[in-house]
Amino acid sequence: MNVSTDLLGFRGQLGLGLAALARLVAWLRGLGSAAGVGLAIGGVVLLAAADRLRRPVAFLGGAAAGALAATAGRDVLPAALSPVAWVWITAAVCGLVAAGLPLAFPALVGALVGAAMGLHVPIMGRPALGAAVAAAVGAALLAVGARTVASVLAALAGGLALGIGLVTLGGEREWAVEIAARPLVLLGFAVVTGVAGAVFQLAGDRARERTPTPPRLPRD
Repeated sequence: MNVSTDLLGFRGQLGLGLAALARLVAWLRGLGSAAGVGLAIGGVVLLAAADRLRRPVAFLGGAAAGALAATAGRDVLPAALSPVAWVWITAAVCGLVAAGLPLAFPALVGALVGAAMGLHVPIMGRPALGAAVAAAVGAALLAVGARTVASVLAALAGGLALGIGLVTLGGEREWAVEIAARPLVLLGFAVVTGVAGAVFQLAGDRARERTPTPPRLPRD
């Protein structure tokens, strides 16, 4: 395995991801203040209450993971349908599965991340086999403690949504234009606010678990 080549490949993928985020931000900014308000509100909800909205969050997260997987694997999908159709179908199926079984959401994310990493670690000279094994390992790892993992992932997404929403609401102000052109700044904001939101939600959940439920009086 050539480490330098793999590192260059990782940097290339990171660059593509940041470029895609910059394009997404530019597109959302073009939708105007309504999109900014919606993103900001959605981000705050995820940061404050994602753990209480497990099934809706699992549906959205599963759908996003499915869409990303279909986009990344568009070259190996059957040509019977267009790539866009595959994205929508995969997103719908993964979203419905995750809504019915919420632990599938973090498992899908783990499989997606594992597959992306496993492509650079071929097994018996086969990148596809390395991706399959790494996907299985990633899914299993994130499925353990799925509730906590889902809360953290949702909070990170909420932090990113809030950041993009604020930048969108900033319009053509200098600070908004500067941040929109630097997706790494948005990712940093998402990590900081996402971690804070996840800690807030999980700490509140632990406090509720420790608080005993008052006994109910018998009805006449």
